[in-house]
Amino acid sequence: MSIAVRSLCGQELRAALGDLARLRIEVFAAFPYLYAGSTDYEREYLAEFTAAGDAVLVAAFDAERIVGAATASPLAGQEDYVRAPFERAGIDPAPVFYFGESVLLPAYRGQGIG
Repeated sequence: MSIAVRSLCGQELRAALGDLARLRIEVFAAFPYLYAGSTDYEREYLAEFTAAGDAVLVAAFDAERIVGAATASPLAGQEDYVRAPFERAGIDPAPVFYFGESVLLPAYRGQGIG
């Protein structure tokens, strides 16, 4: 199995959001999360993520399929519930790049992908 890892931003990132939503729903449905995700919620969540300019998706591809992903974007552009704990701790959000999550399908784990 040959995995390619690429950083996506801008239009490439936006084009991958549907695949990212499906991946998140699949990975987070399993233990320990047991998340019953919906496409509508994922659309809203990912819209917030991409609205924080300079967002990046580091995606692991098996052929054309995204099998893993890590997301990050400027902390200053995050919603208050994410940004506020940093501010309360005296951390200026302006220079911080916030790592949102990392997800990888079980069949691809343990191979040094992420």
